[in-house]
Amino acid sequence: MVSVKRNLAYSTILTMSTYLVPLIVFPYISRTLGVRGIGIVDTVDNLIDYCILFSMMGLGTVGVREIAKNKDNPKALSQTFTDLFALNLCSTIFIAAVFCLIVCMSPQLQDFGILIPIGILKLIANLFWIEWLYTGLEDFRYITLRSICLRTLFILLVFLLIHTQADVAVYYALFTGITVGNALCNWFHKRTYLHWDIRRANIMRYFRPFFMLGVFAMLSAVYFKLSLPVLNFIAGSHEAGNYATATRVYQVVIALISTLTGVMIPRISVLMNENKFDLVSSYTNTAFKLLFLFSFPLICFVELLAPDIIRLFAGSGFDGAILPMRIIMLQLIVIGAEKIIVLQLLVPLRKDNAIVKAGLLGVIVWGILTILLVPKYHCMGTSLVWVAAEFSVLVIATIETYRTLSIGFPIKMLFWSALYALPYLPLGWLVLISTDHPTLRILFCSFLFVAYASVLEVKVYKTGIIKAILNLVKSTSNE
Repeated sequence: MVSVKRNLAYSTILTMSTYLVPLIVFPYISRTLGVRGIGIVDTVDNLIDYCILFSMMGLGTVGVREIAKNKDNPKALSQTFTDLFALNLCSTIFIAAVFCLIVCMSPQLQDFGILIPIGILKLIANLFWIEWLYTGLEDFRYITLRSICLRTLFILLVFLLIHTQADVAVYYALFTGITVGNALCNWFHKRTYLHWDIRRANIMRYFRPFFMLGVFAMLSAVYFKLSLPVLNFIAGSHEAGNYATATRVYQVVIALISTLTGVMIPRISVLMNENKFDLVSSYTNTAFKLLFLFSFPLICFVELLAPDIIRLFAGSGFDGAILPMRIIMLQLIVIGAEKIIVLQLLVPLRKDNAIVKAGLLGVIVWGILTILLVPKYHCMGTSLVWVAAEFSVLVIATIETYRTLSIGFPIKMLFWSALYALPYLPLGWLVLISTDHPTLRILFCSFLFVAYASVLEVKVYKTGIIKAILNLVKSTSNE
């Protein structure tokens, strides 16, 4: 069995590689497409992503859980994949048909032109991505190598093909191409693990968890995926562009936090099935250590350098994104903890009803505060609404987890982690007063923060992630 630390190392390398995409591409794209272009692309993509959530429902979590449970039984694995894929096929066809009907009846959506058909292609390609299969099999090496190759190709094509504001559709087509490329690679690679026959599919076998966890996924996505279109319709593309820019850094950062749950879910699903709750508690403790290790320096980094980050990577026209970015980054620990508690604990426990209740409360909070804050405060109000909604979900999920497993949010660990993180502030302040150059500030702060975080990992947290990454790089170079 592949070690969790090795999987974490692969996932960490993969996620850190995602930093290169916005770092390299977004400064160029923001200046080429402008605030309005960014707002249009992100509005359409968020609508399509919400359709994908409807089509996927709870497959991302149910699939990982069930594949992990059956991965040592080839016959059961093939049948599980067949049932889950057939279920996803039905839901994708239904959602694609409904979305096309909505587009035909909505002049506002028709104004987006060719972007809508491109988005529908992304919706269909997502059906064949089947990332849940490889995550459940814990094949993180394949996931990492494939993703890095496709992202590198995307970066090259962006610089070759995007030159003016009129290239909005070309950019979105390239962005959609990442999904299409992943889908093609995954679909052909699956033959390594299983044989399937759609004629033997039983779509009702996993329908209930597919639906229940899908409801939670859709409710959770309201805070992020629907917030941007709502903001666009209320305040226009310029405010939507500022908000989309403010979330750019957060999207990359939260992907790093998501690697924790992505790696832990298949392993914890097996441990809970074997009633090894001591190991479940140990893995959860490690996940929170990694969350605090990564999140505190990232929060301090963005709070100190938000103006430099925005002006360097987006341009002078995006100053309206600075305050929303600072607000959004404050919730990094909240959402990270929420992912650990919900996906790593409640999902393997099959507490589907409790998960849906938490998501429903979040949507209620989101809806009320959106009405009260967004029309007046625009993108800043949207940021505040998102933070409040996620916090309400975390509270309900934590209460349910504590009732069931006596595992809750580690307040004591949070307190000590905050104390350990205090040196980040004077380190950042020294950099700010030593130079006015945005690039130098970012580079110096990055170096100092990474150095101090490495010391904390070795001396305080002791998760072994640095050693695992170094061993992985060493073993890969020797292959």
